Amino acid sequence: MIDLASLFAGIVVAWRDLPLGPLQRAFIHTLALGLFSFSIIYAIERAYDTQTHYRSRLFLHDVAYWLYYKLGLNRLLLFAPVVTFLEGPLSMLDLELLKGLPFAVQIVLFYLLRDFFGYWVHRAQHQFKFLWAFHTTHHSQVYLNLATTNRFHPLDHFFHEFLMYVPLRILGVDPLTWISLYLLHEFLGLIQHTRIPWRFGPLYKIVVGPIFHTYHHSIDPAHYNRNFGANFGFWDYLFGTAVRDGEPKPTRFGLENVTPVSFWSTLIAPFSLLHGFYVRDRRRTHGSK
Repeated sequence: MIDLASLFAGIVVAWRDLPLGPLQRAFIHTLALGLFSFSIIYAIERAYDTQTHYRSRLFLHDVAYWLYYKLGLNRLLLFAPVVTFLEGPLSMLDLELLKGLPFAVQIVLFYLLRDFFGYWVHRAQHQFKFLWAFHTTHHSQVYLNLATTNRFHPLDHFFHEFLMYVPLRILGVDPLTWISLYLLHEFLGLIQHTRIPWRFGPLYKIVVGPIFHTYHHSIDPAHYNRNFGANFGFWDYLFGTAVRDGEPKPTRFGLENVTPVSFWSTLIAPFSLLHGFYVRDRRRTHGSK
């Protein structure tokens, strides 16, 4: 009989002894995690006969973004330098408001507040033209899939991360370091961008599942600027942004005016939109007077 504990320990030792650099190890670890996640999600999709487009090059665009963020490159190249530069004034945010509370209470409060702030940041990404221009990269995917959860323009991801960083640093604790909560958080993010027909039954208005979130990516104008919640859907019902009950499930996704055909166009298109928002539209306005 195989001693699984000894086998696992042997694999760990062998892994540590491999002549690999930090970046190589990070890449292999990320790739292994991605393949493991994909195998689970794909098995669920097959069980429900869910429509997938994994042979599309648009899926490969999402995979490229997924690797970029999971390897921590955006944090290394953008977020960390800015936060390091601003460390002086940012240190004033270290109020640790949740410190001293029981750990279970810290987890509940932090996760709720984190999602609350995320809801409003997400609404801002749709409300303000400057933020929306970069957020269109995420919404331009017409074939939703598990990797779409990381399909974000680097600047969009930076703005979102920085806007979230300020209030979360004030709270002073990150329960996502708790592995069980982190895995649940990751799993929800993956399935939310699939076509798996999960509503979570009576929890539909509480926990954001795939059906709830697909409305947010719908190309139907009736669904625009709806269902902003990341993990909890009750924010949308509380603040009036939830899709009405009984609405037909969306079947088409993406954006009418943004259709990137290549990976590089997903990076460039936002700047073209900014030019349209702040230059062409202004010229038309002044020209019509």
